[in-house]
Amino acid sequence: MATHPKASGWRPDQLDPLVRVLEAFRTLDPDLPIQYALSFLTIAQNEGMSIRDLSERLGIAQSSASRNVAALSKWHSFGKAGHDLIQSEEDPRERRRKILTLTPKGRDLAERLADLLHEQPPTLRRRTA
Repeated sequence: MATHPKASGWRPDQLDPLVRVLEAFRTLDPDLPIQYALSFLTIAQNEGMSIRDLSERLGIAQSSASRNVAALSKWHSFGKAGHDLIQSEEDPRERRRKILTLTPKGRDLAERLADLLHEQPPTLRRRTA
């Protein structure tokens, strides 16, 4: 039998930061796959990681990680524009390895997402103001 959320101490407004973050991703692309969002967040937390590191961290195939990186980069595939949030550069010590970092646009998004996570819900803002 399910426990009522309020009986367990959980409140629906605790999900507000997550909703705000997902809405921010939706402004980039209303159909943005969650795997792209997870890839972006993982790269933002671990700049300098490789595509292989990303695939291992997310538990996805390296080909899927490469597609995610392409979609989040300046150019997706077949000349289609990407989201320009990350860049992939050749590792000078191992040319087949690609190093992933945020673009200025990606850094701005990461900062905005961090701000959204720390923003107080409107109900709390009214009580503390």
